[in-house]
Amino acid sequence: MALARQLLLALVFALLGTAGLSAQNSPGTIAGRVVDAATQEPLAGAGVSVASRNATTGPDGRFSIAGIPAGSYTVRVSRISYTPATQSVTVAAGGTATVEIALTPGQAVVLESVVAVGYGQRRVRDVTGSVAAVSPGEFNTGRVVSPEQLIQSKVAGVQVVDNGEPGGGMNIRIRGGTSVNASNEPLFVVDGVPLAAGGGLSAGRNPLNFINPNDIARVTVLKDASSTAIYGSRGANGVVIIETKTGTQGANFEYSNSFSTSRIVGEPDFLSTEQFRGVVQEFAPERMNLLGSTSTDWRDAVQRNGVGQEHQFAVAGSGDNMNYRLSLGYLDQEGVLRGSSTERLSGALNYNHRLFANRLNVRATVRGARTKDQFTPGGVLGAATVFDPTQPIRNAQGGWFEQPSSLPLAPNNPVAELALALDDGTTYRSIGSLEAQYRLPFLEQIAATLRIGYDAAQSERRGFLPSTLQAQIENRTTCSRGASDPPCPTGQISRSTPDENTGVIDAFANYTSRIARWNSDIDATAGYSYESTHAESPFFQARGLSTDLLGPNGVPSAQEVVSRLSVRDNKLASFFGRVNYTLADRYLLTLSVRRDGSSRFAPGNQWGTFPAAALAWRVSDEGFMDNVEWVSDLKLRGSWGVNGNQAIGDYLWVPDYRYGDAFTRVQFGNEFVTTIRPTAVDPDIKWEETTSYNLGLDYGLFNDRLTGAVEYYHKDTDDLIFRVPVAAGTYVSNFVTTNVGSVRNQGVEFSINARVLDGGRDGFRYDASFNAARNHNELLRVNAGSGSQTIEVGDIAGGQGSRIQVLQPGNPINSFFVYHHNRDSRGRPVYSDVNGDGTLDDLDLYQDRNEDGKITQDDRAAFRSPAPEWLFGHTSQFGFRSLDLSFTLRANLGNYVYNNQASNQGYYNALKNAGGLTNLHASVLEYGFMAPQFFSDVYVEDASFLRMDNVTLGWTLPVVRGVQRARVYGTVQNAFTVTGYSGVDPTAGLNGIDNNIYPRSRTFSAGVSLGF
Repeated sequence: MALARQLLLALVFALLGTAGLSAQNSPGTIAGRVVDAATQEPLAGAGVSVASRNATTGPDGRFSIAGIPAGSYTVRVSRISYTPATQSVTVAAGGTATVEIALTPGQAVVLESVVAVGYGQRRVRDVTGSVAAVSPGEFNTGRVVSPEQLIQSKVAGVQVVDNGEPGGGMNIRIRGGTSVNASNEPLFVVDGVPLAAGGGLSAGRNPLNFINPNDIARVTVLKDASSTAIYGSRGANGVVIIETKTGTQGANFEYSNSFSTSRIVGEPDFLSTEQFRGVVQEFAPERMNLLGSTSTDWRDAVQRNGVGQEHQFAVAGSGDNMNYRLSLGYLDQEGVLRGSSTERLSGALNYNHRLFANRLNVRATVRGARTKDQFTPGGVLGAATVFDPTQPIRNAQGGWFEQPSSLPLAPNNPVAELALALDDGTTYRSIGSLEAQYRLPFLEQIAATLRIGYDAAQSERRGFLPSTLQAQIENRTTCSRGASDPPCPTGQISRSTPDENTGVIDAFANYTSRIARWNSDIDATAGYSYESTHAESPFFQARGLSTDLLGPNGVPSAQEVVSRLSVRDNKLASFFGRVNYTLADRYLLTLSVRRDGSSRFAPGNQWGTFPAAALAWRVSDEGFMDNVEWVSDLKLRGSWGVNGNQAIGDYLWVPDYRYGDAFTRVQFGNEFVTTIRPTAVDPDIKWEETTSYNLGLDYGLFNDRLTGAVEYYHKDTDDLIFRVPVAAGTYVSNFVTTNVGSVRNQGVEFSINARVLDGGRDGFRYDASFNAARNHNELLRVNAGSGSQTIEVGDIAGGQGSRIQVLQPGNPINSFFVYHHNRDSRGRPVYSDVNGDGTLDDLDLYQDRNEDGKITQDDRAAFRSPAPEWLFGHTSQFGFRSLDLSFTLRANLGNYVYNNQASNQGYYNALKNAGGLTNLHASVLEYGFMAPQFFSDVYVEDASFLRMDNVTLGWTLPVVRGVQRARVYGTVQNAFTVTGYSGVDPTAGLNGIDNNIYPRSRTFSAGVSLGF
């Protein structure tokens, strides 16, 4: 108690001393306005920095920075499309210094002077980590459905891959993947609210589709541990911060619309109808009677030109101390595959209000959307690819043609399935926050912030298979039932209605101060965060429907009804802190730490600590650089940090108990008893941890006409979480999720932005940017259970349980696991009796790597990787008077794809399979394989490519009364692709397995945008 009293007295005297000191040397304020030098109109969104303090101008162009100690300072102001400006100002104790700064229009392609970092902002010149911001002028154009598409090819080291569907799934990798089973997706933070791993809940497509890209003001990517460690356990894969648009000066109205059409540009290479007849006659003459008399392009029958439309409306305005923006959006986009589409209706409101002489700043944001998705039934695309091209869509009686009942394994008519089956989903999602920032009157250097946020989502996924569907008819005759059991059910309806609700509370304080005695600045942040998620996932399925008349809109009586409810909760509690110290405006130090506690791990492993440190040296501000006039900016950076990853399932450390099915019953005498068995768990499962190092050089040349950065990074991830096989009898299951090994990513990045030509508003303008990145991924260690150092992954079509990829130390994650095929003098794969023993076997075809005289699993080897060795991105922007032209190119080098369509249908004996006659891949004509060669390296193809992602031509119309701004434009997306890959698309997802992926399309769109 005595010690407590002493500490209390010391605290009281310290506060009194601080108050006395503040009274003796009361800080002042710098206030002012930023305007356009040509028009004298106020500029909103300009970044203003004084010493270590930052502000952004409001809609009226005004700003205010309080808590400035007495002294002389330089005010720096910058804004996209304007040349940065500085102005000296002197602040008196307790006084207010007023300035007005005019910015000259320009075309500098540079980052804004202030960028978003975790729980705050920093001047670009003061950033010590690897941070890249992309503003609207740099966003990708065309039919953009989700935020990730805006930055594709724009940031070095960031790979964005989409699956081609309308509103389809997107994957982002920042500096390579760091995990195997846990999520590799970055953390998304929208207006301060973090989203769940992978983006959150959705009915089946991209969870981020609820965000209207037209509402986004800036996307900032945090890449290294120094910048992401403030997010602790969720920063291992990088962080993407999305900031949305706010109000502008006066009342402004915006309306834009666009219309588009998409058509398929790539098809798999299968035999034509005549070629198919020929190979059947030669290699399966006994099945000639199964051929039809027509010629049908089955893929064409399930494909179309997809049309789309989009409309955007926004109203924004401001008053003396407030601003607002309200927006509405509507998107309707058909897919090029029939039965696929997405429709979004969205709305958003941003409101900011400054109160009590600007001491209190209140900000409220809320946005919501309803998305409706239609999905092509799962078997349609695969069936359309291999269905016998000699058969008609409808039979002579006008019904759907189907293969005879004697061939129950034959593919079913895809057009019939498209017409009869249904699969759709609807998602309602809203995200919002209320934030209050208050600058303390008795200690101007401290600003306290409280933010309350939420993320609420509810979805419904419906499936309906009528009893008249061929697959259901076949189920009646092929399912296994006892003689006394009821007939096999036909007709099925299913419905899943999950909902997920997340609440977030952030409370933190920021302290900024100028230490004049040491010519230094300090900016410190400390706080607490608490996040709680509750999710419920009801599921219902009925089989053996008494009638199909209700379709998906009702549930008739049924033979079998299954329902279940999954409930999960998880919580994350965090303490965090960061200190930025600047000495002489040249030497920069950043220290940060976050301590996270996650309910996803067992007691004893729930808490993790994630520190980071960074140093930077502004070389260009040194005296010895004064005469090097062509170098306008030069900064060296170095950082180290530790991040965690807890993006795994809930309750993986404690077993849950599940009822067994008909195949897991135990016999007691003459009775079979249903089991209730525990799941296999590792109670000691713990965080994945990634330790990173980063070296960077930021440069600006010729008065920042050339800017960019060079980076080197090294990341080691330990305690990888993976579901591995275990020895029989170890658990009730053969697999368990546990920590198994380590992986390393290391690479280099380079970016350059150039203002090549600047002819002003009436002259010729040309801006260009280029980025390149190389990443090397290597699995260092893996313990697959029972002593194994190899885990097979990557399921493929063909065979039973066949897998084509491997986790093996010394190789990239998901390397292809294949036999090396022997080649002839022309490099063609061998398919003949090479050793002359009278038989054609695997020894003739494959290399016997261990030289044991036979081909076994031990002769398979890791070979190539689906991850690209190099990523390139380039954007050019041209302007002449009111015309503008821009395009974006993207290239991947060193990525490989396994052509599963070729391996699965690239052999002649496929004509004799139990599934009847199915079309063959055209590679069979080249290789002549009679039997399947699923594990041959022949099918691992170099998929390097160059693609023009988009090209846009626009014209800004002359201003007329009542219309402040009008622009018309046209865009082509996926204008061309140059590649040596023989399949549908060289991207083929992140796993590099091409098996009936969604068709790639070229999209043409035209639109108009108006401002009033």
